[in-house]
Amino acid sequence: MRNSRFQIGAWWAAAAAVGWFAVQQVRSTWDYAAAADPASSSDALPLFLGARAVRLGYDPTSAADLQYLYEYSGMNVSKALFSVLYPASFHVMLQPLSDMSWFTFMHYWRQVLLIGLVAGVAFAGTVGVERSRAPFAAALSVWASFVLFPLFASVQLGLGQPNLLIVGLFGFAMAFAARGWLVSAGAVAVIGAGIKLVPAVALWPMFWSRRWRSLGVVAGLGVLLGAATLVYVPADRVFANLQATFAFQQSVEPHWLYDQRLPDWASLAGFLRRPSLAIMSLVLSAWAVWSLRADKLRQGEAMGVSIALLATALAADSCGVGAYYATMAIPGMVAVLTWPISRGASRLSWLMLPTVVGIVVLTDDGLIYSTPNVEARLVVACIALWVATALRLGSMVRPWPGRARIVGAVLVLAAIAHASIWTWRPPYGGPKTMPSASPGSMTTPMAPPVAPTPVR
Repeated sequence: MRNSRFQIGAWWAAAAAVGWFAVQQVRSTWDYAAAADPASSSDALPLFLGARAVRLGYDPTSAADLQYLYEYSGMNVSKALFSVLYPASFHVMLQPLSDMSWFTFMHYWRQVLLIGLVAGVAFAGTVGVERSRAPFAAALSVWASFVLFPLFASVQLGLGQPNLLIVGLFGFAMAFAARGWLVSAGAVAVIGAGIKLVPAVALWPMFWSRRWRSLGVVAGLGVLLGAATLVYVPADRVFANLQATFAFQQSVEPHWLYDQRLPDWASLAGFLRRPSLAIMSLVLSAWAVWSLRADKLRQGEAMGVSIALLATALAADSCGVGAYYATMAIPGMVAVLTWPISRGASRLSWLMLPTVVGIVVLTDDGLIYSTPNVEARLVVACIALWVATALRLGSMVRPWPGRARIVGAVLVLAAIAHASIWTWRPPYGGPKTMPSASPGSMTTPMAPPVAPTPVR
C-alpha cells in the first residue's frame, strides 16, 4: 500500500512539474495572440462575416454577400478572405458572436480556440492510461503540443484559424470514445463536422463498435444540427455549398509534387499520402475495433487511437497542400507520446518515441518557411507519426490471425507499389501534361503569410 501511495504521489508530482512548464508555453502563445493586431487575422474573417450574414438574413455561402458585408461594415483586414468553404452550420453556430465588433469577436474567438485546443489535447493524452498516471499524461500532452509544434499554435491562434479547435475536438472524441461514452464522442464529431466537415471521420471507428442505440442518438444530433442550419439557410444553398467544397478539395493538388527537380524521397512520400494512408487507416481502425468487441475497455482505447490515426492521415494528406495543416497530426503525436505509459505498452512504444519530434526537427525548429521542400518534409514527418500510431493500434489486437496478416501485407505492398510507380514510372507524360491545380495549392511562398504582428 505504501509503495502504491508513493507511486501515485510521484506521478502527481511529475504532473505538477510538467504542468508548470505547459502553463508557461500556453501563456507565451496567448501573449503572442493577445498582442497581435486583429486587422491581420484574415483566417477568422470569413467566419465572422458568415455569422453576421446569417444574423442579417444574407447568404453565408455567397462570397459576394460576404464581401458586401465587409465593405458595408467599413472593415480593414489585411489580405481579406471571403472563403465559403466552411459549411453553413458553422456560421449558424457562431451567430451569437456576430453582433460584436470585429476586435471583440477576435478576443473571444481566440479564447475559444486556445481553450478548446488545450482541453482537447489534455483529454486525448489520457487514452489508455491508468487513472494515477492520467494527470501526468495530460500535462505532458499539452506541453508537447506547444513545444513540438511551436509556430503552428501561435501563428494560427493569432490568425484565428479554426484548425486549433478541430484538433481539440479530435482530442475530446478520442478521450470520450476511449471511456465508452459514444454519445459524447459522437456529439463532438457532429459539432466538428458542422465546423469543417473532416471531423466526421471520427464516427468511422465508432460505427464498428456496433452500439446502435448510441449511434442512433448521434445520428439524431446530426439531424438536429442540420435542421437548425436549414432554419437560416435554404437547403439548396447548403447542398450547393457542400458540393462546391468537395469539388474544390478534389481539385487541389500540391504543385511541388510534379516538379521534375523534386528528390525521389519527397516524391515517394507525396504519392504515398493519398489515397493509401486513408485507405489503410479506414481498414485498420475498422478491423481493430471489431476484433476487440468482446473487451469493451480495450475496444474503447482502440476507438480513441483509431481517431488519432485518422486525424494523422488527414494531416499527412493536407499538409502537402498547406503547411499549417500539419497541426492535425497533434492527436497522433499525443497517441505515440503517451503510448509507453499506457496499459500493456510494449517495448516497441519506446522505439517509436523519436517520431514525435519529426515536425520540429525537419523544419528548422518549427520555422517552416525557412526550410527547403517544407511541405514534403512535413508529409514525411506526418507519415512517420502515422506509422507509429498504426503500430500502437495494431499491437492492441495481437496476435494477428493469418488472414489479417495477409490482408495487411497486401495493403502495405500495394501502397508502396502505387507510390513507387508514380515516382519512378509515372503513367503520364510529365509535369507539363498535368491539368492546372487549384489556386489554393500554390503553398510554398517566398515568405510566410501575413501573420498578426504583436504590438507592444
